[in-house]
Amino acid sequence: MQRSRILLLGTVFLLVAGCRKDEPAVEPDLGFGYFPTALHSWIEYQVDSLWQDDASNVLDSVSYRLKERIEEYYTDDEGRLCHRIHRYVLDGEGNWVVRDVWTATLGTTVAEATEENLRRLKLVFPVDEGTSWDMNVYNTEDDFTVSYEEVDAPWAANGLNYATTLLVMNTIPPNFVEKRNFEERYALGVGMVS
Repeated sequence: MQRSRILLLGTVFLLVAGCRKDEPAVEPDLGFGYFPTALHSWIEYQVDSLWQDDASNVLDSVSYRLKERIEEYYTDDEGRLCHRIHRYVLDGEGNWVVRDVWTATLGTTVAEATEENLRRLKLVFPVDEGTSWDMNVYNTEDDFTVSYEEVDAPWAANGLNYATTLLVMNTIPPNFVEKRNFEERYALGVGMVS
């Protein structure tokens, strides 16, 4: 009799333990946080550009403040949620003036941006070191292959520290005619920071 009770209690214990709810499955982080899309979020840049025309021996530069702000959401012709981004420059009187309007779309496998009426494939998901893609796949420009480097790496510049960043850089080596340096750094939860 005693043995039957112990066996019955053991069976009940196993049934109760087997009936508990499983922990919810954790979705993998694909890297969408590198391309934030919150309405009215903004980021401000100090833009410094330097160029040289060897043929005419002209060296020139420009420096200005630029702010990008997600102004509204809309649905594009393909039925996708898009983000209208106003790009402001700081005028001589300290006012932010709209310079141009860009758009961005975050899909399940890609992040796109339309810059100066040129659609570019900015990021691909999942984010993984060494993954490469053609940034100009959606336009008629020449192929421009880029890849992920320094994924999930800390980075600091100009007194700002970011715990988690990634680097998108070109994979095209220089030749005798052209050297293309291209780098964009994205910080998790912030977007492009350099």
